[in-house]
Amino acid sequence: MSIVQAKSSVQPISTISSVLQNLSEEDCSILLKGKPIIRSIQSSSEMKLVAFDSYAQALKEHTKSLKPNYITEFILVLTVPDATARTKLLDRLALAVADVHGYVHIPYYSVRQQTTYDLFDKMEVLSRTTIESGERIVVRQHMEPFDDFRAEYRYERRAGNLTFSGENLDSIIYSYRNLSAVSPHGMRWELYVFEKGEQLYAYGYGAVHAFDLFGLFRDRLEPSFMGRVSAFFAHIAQKLSLE
Repeated sequence: MSIVQAKSSVQPISTISSVLQNLSEEDCSILLKGKPIIRSIQSSSEMKLVAFDSYAQALKEHTKSLKPNYITEFILVLTVPDATARTKLLDRLALAVADVHGYVHIPYYSVRQQTTYDLFDKMEVLSRTTIESGERIVVRQHMEPFDDFRAEYRYERRAGNLTFSGENLDSIIYSYRNLSAVSPHGMRWELYVFEKGEQLYAYGYGAVHAFDLFGLFRDRLEPSFMGRVSAFFAHIAQKLSLE
């Protein structure tokens, strides 16, 4: 795969092909400028992440086992020559994902309603448990047009990387039709941010195995789920901003 050379002060990313695969020239150009890619893909087989280590392999396996019918991918590559600066960015991100109450105020644009809302309008922390290098946080949250449901967020900050995941513990009910749209553990968000040389890579996905009455409610459910995923990853990109 040919790598597009940066035209700005950003250094060429020589390691990119060992981490990301099947990128177009346009993809490379965007990434080499330090800009995020957030897009819908059709299946887990289209994911650009290479299973180059155990975390990357597990992330890909989690996505495949979910068998999602809606999936959004997030990619960001930053050139950060200073090791201390990379550490500070990872620490900043760890604080951001630990602040689950802060998720409420992430702006989410509803294409259907053509209005910007908060990502969630309720976030109640039920428990916080310390795990190795991080936390497990169980919450009860609400997002329109669904009933309240419990979710688990988990993050771990280790030397040189950060892993994060979110998963629903209860069924997600589409309120206006009393439809069980997503079974427990059927919606998952996952993020892997790691150092490789002078680069800081961020790769994530949001995936849902949803029952949309064989596509009848897809035009309502998919934008609601994937729009929130896109908003969350845009928030992550902002937290990793070098500006």
